[in-house]
Amino acid sequence: PHPSSSLCFASAHVQPMPFPLALAAISNSNLDAKFVAYAQQQNDCFRSEYSELAADCEPHIPWASKALGCLPDAVNLWIGNHLSETSYHKDHYENLYAVVTGEKHFLLLPPTDVHRMYIRNYPAAYYSYSKDTREFKLELEDPVRYVPWCSVNPFPSPETKDREMSEFPLYFNGPKPFACTVKAGEILYLPSMWFHHVRQSPDSRGRTIAINYWYDMQFDIKYAYFNFLQSIHYSSHDLTLGGVKCVESSSNASACDSDDESDINAYVENGNATEGSNESENE
Repeated sequence: PHPSSSLCFASAHVQPMPFPLALAAISNSNLDAKFVAYAQQQNDCFRSEYSELAADCEPHIPWASKALGCLPDAVNLWIGNHLSETSYHKDHYENLYAVVTGEKHFLLLPPTDVHRMYIRNYPAAYYSYSKDTREFKLELEDPVRYVPWCSVNPFPSPETKDREMSEFPLYFNGPKPFACTVKAGEILYLPSMWFHHVRQSPDSRGRTIAINYWYDMQFDIKYAYFNFLQSIHYSSHDLTLGGVKCVESSSNASACDSDDESDINAYVENGNATEGSNESENE
């Protein structure tokens, strides 16, 4: 937790309504509105809540089902607009993401880049809606619950850009993420545990519609490897060991610079960087 931060992990307010009204709210959303309408629930909604539409699409992706050796656990419908944006996160599913209309814009990073996501614990919150004032109020859950979430915003505002680039240098100074646009009629295979940030462009009616198929992932050696990487403590700060400047890389080992290589006798042992007989903690 970061008490000095006012950020929290806010769950969306869920409001059941007739489908035509939901579509109208999505199409008519704008920056002046007090909410961003999005018809979406990650609970196999396409085969349950929207089952009347299910016959219009394939129940699964045949080549994916054959390759993955199973049928999808869930099929979800997503209807949003240009204001809908999903922050960096990962899913424990093999994801087949099909765009029906509009476009989806993905930024993708592999699980091995977990250290660049600056995952931190944020207090969970929710929106409560007052019918009297027609206002939303953000409230923290009670008792307090924390959610680990990626801290990086790849598109910071001009007002916060310098601060965010300084706070998250491993992301902004590192390799660029893969960027791809999925257009209507196209499918993106998003491997399990890949970090992804999503924006969208609507069609002429102001909507972006997509269907995704979630296939269960195999919790095999790659899952164990990811947990190992996530357990390693990374830092973007420079270290100085006995006059030798060491810049931490993406592992517990450090890259050291010195004019005289004979002055360097550094090694990593049990998480500590050591020079001679003086030990200092490898942050």
